[in-house]
Amino acid sequence: MKEKLRIGTVNWDAGLPEDTYFGYYMLNTLGQPKHAHRLPYYAIKKAEGGYAIPLRTQEQYDKELTMAVNAGIDFFMYCWYPDGATPQDIGGKRDFLTQNLPELNRIRKLYQTSPVNNKIKMCAILIGLHAYAKEDIRLLVDAMKQDYYEKKDGRPLVFVFGGYLQSFFSAIREIANAEGVNPYIIFMNNGKLSENGDYSEADAVSAYASAHGAKSFEELCVAADDDNEKKKQFGIPVIPLLSAGWNPTPRIDRPSPWVSYTDQSYAPAPTAEQMESATLNFFKWIENNPEANTGYGVIFAWNEFEEGGYLCPTLGADGKPCTEILDGLSRALKQR
Repeated sequence: MKEKLRIGTVNWDAGLPEDTYFGYYMLNTLGQPKHAHRLPYYAIKKAEGGYAIPLRTQEQYDKELTMAVNAGIDFFMYCWYPDGATPQDIGGKRDFLTQNLPELNRIRKLYQTSPVNNKIKMCAILIGLHAYAKEDIRLLVDAMKQDYYEKKDGRPLVFVFGGYLQSFFSAIREIANAEGVNPYIIFMNNGKLSENGDYSEADAVSAYASAHGAKSFEELCVAADDDNEKKKQFGIPVIPLLSAGWNPTPRIDRPSPWVSYTDQSYAPAPTAEQMESATLNFFKWIENNPEANTGYGVIFAWNEFEEGGYLCPTLGADGKPCTEILDGLSRALKQR
């Protein structure tokens, strides 16, 4: 019997209080009245005006994990950042973000200690543009050995953002192999490509996001399909990407210091029906393309609220979480 396609979603979580670095910028962008509908469901409207995001407890995050489980999502792809002030040995360079990056690991750590992690798995997205210590990768290898870590034929999945970073892949493999672990490394082609056309150091290719100036969700989906088609050029298996949206307007109105975007019109968020239809078409594309027959598909994203790709429920006008986009995905996942 054919195995069910496994679906993972990108998880980059800046849903933090305003007194944190990334939490400040999230509220700076989404706290504007015209963008407040994009705030995560756990945001709080203050009596004196404006919004706050609380520091969530284990129990509160367990409820969010349960939402994803009930929707049919198989695993989260957590952005796994350097976690300490130790000397950096591999990967990219230290930059002004380095001292604040560990706060983005908080939700991933709540996942690792959650009683719900036996129902939804995880894997890592390493950000090759940042510098990691060998100890950071060793801690990741420890996680790879756990039952909650997503594995393909026994090999733990590791996505790498930043393009084809051959020396980074080699360093990951060396540390993992020394502990008897053989990672399945997927390079995300949002970034540099091989200088000589050789992609043999990667096991597969995927992407973090499909960013386009599409003015409708349907146009965005066509563009994402085109991106998946182009990935065949690398001559290795393709893990295709489905986009739940791309609309970084809040960060154009109030820029964040680490990223910039073209000031133009972008596609509105999909309805439940549009998300369901796009997901079913995504399944058909995978069926019709043997290069994508890895058993996996990924979605941008669970919670990229500021960039406009999100499945996680948002702050509903009636005080209840708005689950429309997630509902559409869930209906489609039940038809796998």
